[in-house]
Amino acid sequence: MKGILNVLETRLLRRPGWLRMPSAPSILVADSGFTVRGLAVPWEAVSRIRAWRGDPSGGAQPWRDLHGDICLDISAEVDARIITLSEAQRGFDDFVAMADRKMTFPLGWWDHLGGPGTRRQGVTLFERFTHG
Repeated sequence: MKGILNVLETRLLRRPGWLRMPSAPSILVADSGFTVRGLAVPWEAVSRIRAWRGDPSGGAQPWRDLHGDICLDISAEVDARIITLSEAQRGFDDFVAMADRKMTFPLGWWDHLGGPGTRRQGVTLFERFTHG
């Protein structure tokens, strides 16, 4: 029992966004794709995924800077806008696991987000190149 509590405590401390974003839209993940805010995105439509970490100071755009949370910007053919997901959202871990399985992210990408020069610039996890 103590081991489970330690894991939960670690996750809550690592993900303070859960406490700030109780109404954040959930991410529903399936083998065929994911859905967020009513937008269904097949995995084949994803053209780019970039990971970044929000500015803990709030930054110039507090609506986007999620106080140190890891975020993913997703470009997909189904919508011209960039879809931003945050680790504060339910389903984020499921999304990362399935997207990594479908697209194969670089090893150790999560750890690189805290390093100098990568916090705001981020790390590209996936990019689909079209020939033509």
